[in-house]
Amino acid sequence: MKQNNMIALGVIAVGIVAAAVTGMQSKDLGTSSSAPKSKIPSDAVTVEGVAQGMDGDVKVELILTKDKIYSINVTEQNETPNIGTLAVDQLPASIFEANSIDVDAVTGATVTSTAIKNATVEAIKAAGFDPTAFGYVEKETVEVNLADIPADAVTASGEAQGLGGPVTVEITATADKIYNVVATGENETPNIGTMALEQLPGEIITKNTIDVDAVSGATITSDAIKEAAKKALESAGFDVSKFGAGADAKDTPAETKETEAETTSAAAEKKDIPADAVTVTGEAQGLGGPVTVEITATADKIYDLVAKGENETPNIGTKALEELPEKIISANSLDVDAISGATITSDAIKEAAKKALESAGFDKEAVEESDAEESESEKSEAEESEAETGKADDTKEAAADEVTATGEAQGLGGPVTVEVTAIADKIIKLVATGDKETVGIGTKALEELPEKILSANSLNVDAISGATITSDAIKEAAKKAIESAGLDPSVFVK
Repeated sequence: MKQNNMIALGVIAVGIVAAAVTGMQSKDLGTSSSAPKSKIPSDAVTVEGVAQGMDGDVKVELILTKDKIYSINVTEQNETPNIGTLAVDQLPASIFEANSIDVDAVTGATVTSTAIKNATVEAIKAAGFDPTAFGYVEKETVEVNLADIPADAVTASGEAQGLGGPVTVEITATADKIYNVVATGENETPNIGTMALEQLPGEIITKNTIDVDAVSGATITSDAIKEAAKKALESAGFDVSKFGAGADAKDTPAETKETEAETTSAAAEKKDIPADAVTVTGEAQGLGGPVTVEITATADKIYDLVAKGENETPNIGTKALEELPEKIISANSLDVDAISGATITSDAIKEAAKKALESAGFDKEAVEESDAEESESEKSEAEESEAETGKADDTKEAAADEVTATGEAQGLGGPVTVEVTAIADKIIKLVATGDKETVGIGTKALEELPEKILSANSLNVDAISGATITSDAIKEAAKKAIESAGLDPSVFVK
């Protein structure tokens, strides 16, 4: 009996440990990208790196040797759901497949993407390896020789609002040359905004202009530095246009300024808004708070749309507020694609617009009717054309011994299956599927590579950039399918 109790206690203890592990794992929302354990060499090391994300630390765990990453996983993060988490889910696979940090940021999640890359660099350094072997480019520091600054140079300062607080720039220049720039901002995000504070002054000095590219992932801090530099030059009495900056709106002659009423009137005239058009508002929940839409329309046409949302994410949600209204007006429809990376804000704009139209007593479907009819017409034509093409193809291929077979190979996340329809010397159709491949990366290969293979009539085509493992799996599965059909795969590797 005592032994049974001990066994029961042991089972409970195991359950508690398992629950604790599960709880810990629930916080690790990253998608792990890893080679099979059998492929990881014994001299590979496991290390961790940390960098500042949008909402806290982003931690990355790597297993690597001096020249190859065998595993990468985001182990801790608090990034914005459906925005920053897109980078958490997708970017490790890109870095793993490319064996490089020099990969594109995930659209709409630049800050989190930059944090993952920075954390990866820190992990590589912690392992004692050279990050430049993995595509990292060390930014050059511009050395300023104070002895080269002429006696007539003036030092002045300017200030602008950054992401976390004021950003101050001290600039030393003459009327036509910038000799030194120092940018400070105590409240800017570590490893993101601070990167702009460190790197952008050197760019401004080297190019002798304020019109330089923002530091990736630190647009707001970069813009603040440029604005503060502009104010500093102005306070020194210099012509800022010589340094790539336009004059302030306050310098515009009064007679050239339009009043708000004049601007509205001109806009209305330009849009030819009829007298029976009504202007109404609607509201829906965005990512950060309410999104309000003001829409001017008749029963069958949208003439103007303005979207506002004070709490939407800068440069992401705000991008949707700026760009989506024009898409809706141009299409005369709410059924338009969301702005990439800002789906939640985009959906809020469309929902608020729908409510506004309904409040005006309009049937929102009437606004989409003409587009729908046109689409149906185009669809009918396309179907008719496709049917004719299909008939021709059927006639052409009917005489041949056409076979269909499937093959399977291991992708990045799981099995990849390919169905091939072919004759002895021609691939007629190829469909690739893989439920576990990384969204936006592996899935891109599943969509695009079959078309490349069909066009070339060959498996010897380049992999889809950033999705090498999935691409290789597609080609291997296609080869197996061709072999299982009794055809010679060497015919299709020319």
